[in-house]
Amino acid sequence: MTGANSKRNIATAKLLLEDAMPNGNFDQIRSLVTADAPIRRAGFTDLYALTGDSIPQQGNFVEWLEAGWKVLSAALTDQTSKTVDIVGDGNTVVLQFHMTALHTGTFAGAPATGNRVEWDEIGVLHFDDEGKITDLWFMCQELSLAKQLGYVAQLG
Repeated sequence: MTGANSKRNIATAKLLLEDAMPNGNFDQIRSLVTADAPIRRAGFTDLYALTGDSIPQQGNFVEWLEAGWKVLSAALTDQTSKTVDIVGDGNTVVLQFHMTALHTGTFAGAPATGNRVEWDEIGVLHFDDEGKITDLWFMCQELSLAKQLGYVAQLG
């Protein structure tokens, strides 16, 4: 894959994570991702499972938008996402991004606090030769977010 394609893939990853997803632009999201792209999430899904709720941890990305992202977005509104670091090589983009949101609805069993919450995530995205995302994996700082929501960790 050429350097131009890597730059294109980096731009697409940033468009997805800094604009389309925080703003709930599902048509744009679908235009950036292949219809059969799988997603694997860690962090949010673990937090939901720990608190007795559940959202899909993996499966088809487009289906996950309906079952997972809409649930998250309804509870965490006014989202912002800023890329902290990003690297593209061939058909793979790896990035760290910083999210903020207003906690306005029940999220992972925690009632709305009205507070702004923030966390970092790591994402690994794979692309096809046409520049569409074919595979997504994300890991977020769920313990930091849980603390901001009022949960207290009990270890051991």
